[in-house]
Amino acid sequence: MEFTLGEYRGPMVFVDVETDGMNYTNGHVIEVAAIRVENGKITDEFKSLINPGKNIPRFITGITGIKTSDVADAPYFDRIAERLYEVMEGALFVAHNVRFDFSFLKSEFRRVGMDFSPRLFCTVRLSRALYPEQKSHKLASLIERHNLSFTDRHRAYDDAHALWQFVQIVARDFSVDDVTVAFKKQQKYQALPPSITWQDINALPDTPGVYFFEDDDGAPLYIGKSITIRRRVMSHFNQDSEQYREFKMAQQVKRIRYLETSGELEALLLESHLIKEKQPLFNRKLRRISKLVAIREQEDAHGYKTLTTGILDDPSQADEVSIIATYTNRGKAKSSLETIIKTFQLCPKLCGIEKAKGPCFSYQLGKCKGACVGEELPHSYNARLDEAFDARRVDAWPYDSPVIVQERTVDDEVSKGFVVDDWRVLGSIEQEADCEPVFIRREQPFDLDAYKILHAFIGSSKVQVSPIPRTFLESL
Repeated sequence: MEFTLGEYRGPMVFVDVETDGMNYTNGHVIEVAAIRVENGKITDEFKSLINPGKNIPRFITGITGIKTSDVADAPYFDRIAERLYEVMEGALFVAHNVRFDFSFLKSEFRRVGMDFSPRLFCTVRLSRALYPEQKSHKLASLIERHNLSFTDRHRAYDDAHALWQFVQIVARDFSVDDVTVAFKKQQKYQALPPSITWQDINALPDTPGVYFFEDDDGAPLYIGKSITIRRRVMSHFNQDSEQYREFKMAQQVKRIRYLETSGELEALLLESHLIKEKQPLFNRKLRRISKLVAIREQEDAHGYKTLTTGILDDPSQADEVSIIATYTNRGKAKSSLETIIKTFQLCPKLCGIEKAKGPCFSYQLGKCKGACVGEELPHSYNARLDEAFDARRVDAWPYDSPVIVQERTVDDEVSKGFVVDDWRVLGSIEQEADCEPVFIRREQPFDLDAYKILHAFIGSSKVQVSPIPRTFLESL
């Protein structure tokens, strides 16, 4: 009798890898097994320890039993790549939590100049689809529940063979139609994390808003924003095997929540605020910054503008006239300043990064025009410095009063309004039909990220800006 997995009749290869860690970008496969099945028969197989070129961590040895000495005489991946590829070529790649095994092997093949892009099939998802009443779908649970045979648990060949046994049980106990439904759903949506279903994705709106990836305890792993929430969420999972951060995050996502917003501006401001408040594990750029690093300018006795770099304890002072640039840390400030000095041929001594008494070192190399020794006139040097920092200053507030900022909709109507003064969000104004406007005060301190968002929108055609008297706010 012909063996099929639902309606699928092609070759399958059951794969398991043992690795020296969780990070496939820097990690390596230390053991691999591939069992090729065609028409219900094992037609080829491959198994081998692999030398990763470095010591195996103790905790990996504790899990797998594989020691550094065990792989010392094993082949490197490039020696077995052709043979392994031959066993797997053209077959459906079947593994337990398939994205993990696939990502490590794809990375190994890439290192030796080979492309590896098979169709993927996950036995975790298969078990969830066909045994929804079971609480656990780990391989250990499947082995115990279905009485699968093995000799060395957590060794590649035995784990791969256990998957072949499991698929045979599924093919025997379920109808072709039931398995076909589970199979087709995986092939269409195989990029989703193990704990997320298509129903979860389908429930997401294609509207602007903020979304939350949460772990088992409901803690946020990642907070993002988009003008089309569902499409943006799917983009994370479609690249999870290409970027390690996306891959690692996808493995931990248990729930997805969202908050719809009136438009892109609200989504951006809300995302920035929530990331600083919630501190999600996988958000890096927008995390809370309690102190900024500021570069200040002043003129010396000869009329040259000099720079000093220091901590800005009060972020609300970022628009002081003397401050020409702000950064999130000293490293970024130094790196940016060095680049600006080089690009605009500024003097390192006048910019505060050299302490020489005479001419700066760049002058001796012909890279400074001589402001430090009076050869370049102050107005020429100062004009070049102003040009270098023009785009990095916090602009002065362009209005004499607070304003209401409202994003225009597709129909050229205006949405929920934000009350802004001195680049600070003071709150929002919401209005329902036939009702008086309601001002909801949520006053926030000056925030560099919010400044950049508001600066990009104010003055553009995306928003309508309406100045309001300060007394108007007091009356609301």
